[in-house]
Amino acid sequence: MLTRRDFFRASAAAATCAALPGKARAASAADTSFLFVFAQGGWDPTRVLATPFSNRNVAMEDAAERATAGGISYVSHPDRPSVDSFFGAYHDRAVVMNGLMVRSIAHEICTMIAMTGTTGGTTADWPAIIASRDAGRYVLPHVVLGGPSFPGDLGAQVSRTGGSGQLEALISGQSRDWSDMPGGGPSRPAEQILDRYLARRAAARATWGKGRDARLTADFSSAVDHLRQLKDLQYVMDFTGGADLASQAEVACDALELGITRCLTLSATSGALGWDTHANNDADQSLLWEDLFYGLNQLLIRLDNTAAPGGGTLADSTVVVVLSEMGRTPNLNSFNGKDHWPYTSALLIGAGLTGDRVIGDFDAGYYGKPVDPGSAEVVEEGPVLSAESLGATLLAMADIDPAEYVSGVEPLVGILG
Repeated sequence: MLTRRDFFRASAAAATCAALPGKARAASAADTSFLFVFAQGGWDPTRVLATPFSNRNVAMEDAAERATAGGISYVSHPDRPSVDSFFGAYHDRAVVMNGLMVRSIAHEICTMIAMTGTTGGTTADWPAIIASRDAGRYVLPHVVLGGPSFPGDLGAQVSRTGGSGQLEALISGQSRDWSDMPGGGPSRPAEQILDRYLARRAAARATWGKGRDARLTADFSSAVDHLRQLKDLQYVMDFTGGADLASQAEVACDALELGITRCLTLSATSGALGWDTHANNDADQSLLWEDLFYGLNQLLIRLDNTAAPGGGTLADSTVVVVLSEMGRTPNLNSFNGKDHWPYTSALLIGAGLTGDRVIGDFDAGYYGKPVDPGSAEVVEEGPVLSAESLGATLLAMADIDPAEYVSGVEPLVGILG
């Protein structure tokens, strides 16, 4: 039986496809969607992504061992079965980046560098920049379910859902009831009359808006259209993701399936301190890595089995970027923890990548080794991998000239398919 939710869902999907030129758009760099999964607090890459077992300067876990899936070597441990499951199933789509420099050991600064390549705090982050291109195609160009967001001057393109359903409450009007002095809203029939009036005004302005007024006219028309779509979407999907990555992945895939967003930021952090393990590093990091890869497995399953608006599945047109703001020191401290370290790792998964490989490495001092951007191979001399080179690569994958936003670095064309 067709439910009200199914009806609105089908209608929303049809409306999205109708807005695209032709019956379907072939996947291209300009159509690629991005999911950013952020592990706040500073993860320890030697527990999964980096494998310096032969380096006596690095403390590795008991019972950990090097494992290989396709062309990727990683750290396997009995307490992290989801890591083995992930690389066994998806190694051919994955690129591990080791020795990534973030230039600081302060959480706030490293987070800004990881997401923007700068320390100013006013520069838009990678997802906001990507989402701002062709933003008129999307009701909510960049959706933040969790994790950091630096919108810069692109705040109009960024929407944070709120952990308590704040976005849904704004859409439905329930937020009026949250005030200490609740205010009444229009009745449903009156609201429909107001919506029709706004739509007519937008259409009328479009006929005479010219010159300097043309931009305002276009923005007004887009805002009215997005208002209508958002009201319909309240019957289609739940915008509030849970605290765990798997539940956020459900919301993210719903939004991508409906074509209402291009970029989403998700959080892979649990507990009061998240990944900031200055004490009890091994046990706490192990649990966090297991939870992260359990969520990534659920996310990839959904991407594989969800249709994309332009044809194929979401897996065909989505890049998943998994990162943390910093790494952790190579050795344990007196509390069996690890402190902050300015070199880390990242994981890229999905469309447009030459997967099944590890790029970069750590030297004997656990610093990043130089990498040639053209081949993505380790070299004797040259720049190390950096947050800026990662950002430039993501922008290039989105069909955006990195030089507009990042200077002094080249994208890693060696990993682009």
